[in-house]
Amino acid sequence: MTTPSEPAELTNAVEALGRALERAFRRIESLDHNVTMLGKQVAALVESETDPAPVESGDVAPPGVRSWLLADDAAQAEADLDDLATWVWRVYLWFPDAFLSSCWLWHPEVIEELWWLRVAHADAYGAETGSSLRVGDWHDRQRPGVARRVRGVLAKCDLGRHVATNGRPVEVLPPGPPALAQHAGLVAAVWVAGADLDALRAAGPEPTEEQRAEATAYQQALFRDRR
Repeated sequence: MTTPSEPAELTNAVEALGRALERAFRRIESLDHNVTMLGKQVAALVESETDPAPVESGDVAPPGVRSWLLADDAAQAEADLDDLATWVWRVYLWFPDAFLSSCWLWHPEVIEELWWLRVAHADAYGAETGSSLRVGDWHDRQRPGVARRVRGVLAKCDLGRHVATNGRPVEVLPPGPPALAQHAGLVAAVWVAGADLDALRAAGPEPTEEQRAEATAYQQALFRDRR
């Protein structure tokens, strides 16, 4: 180590060392703050998973990650829809590309999309979960994606298409079961049979004449529905 030969050089070296130490202390303080906040978030997460707050009889859980398509609690479903309708009015419809037809509540897939977007919005702006990155992701990616898909479903629909009128049948119907779903067990058996059936595992079991006829009827029905 070289010792400064002049007092000025020694003073400069001491000042530089002081500035370096100050920067190091600031980094340590910032790191300590971040570690403390992370510890609090982890502790809150563990507590919420291991000791959830009880829901009193007649109460419903707050907005959270739930699937509308899998809803099975009438009180919770009603509360979620009330919450969603309020949020749609206060937030979603303010954006110029947002669009809801008169029948939006009659489209479960639309409710599913809007509900997760509403929950993501709450997470992005939440006191414990929010961050500028989450807010940016919600505005730049999540909301526009949902708006585009919802408009694709609702742009040419209205409530009249959900009811039979003047001899015209209901035009909006729930999806049918996936093609050949009743044969899933056979496909599963071939898939797990073992390495000696690798060729079959790649393509599944050889279709029977019955399965081929069923598949043809399914494809024809899809073609008719899309015309």
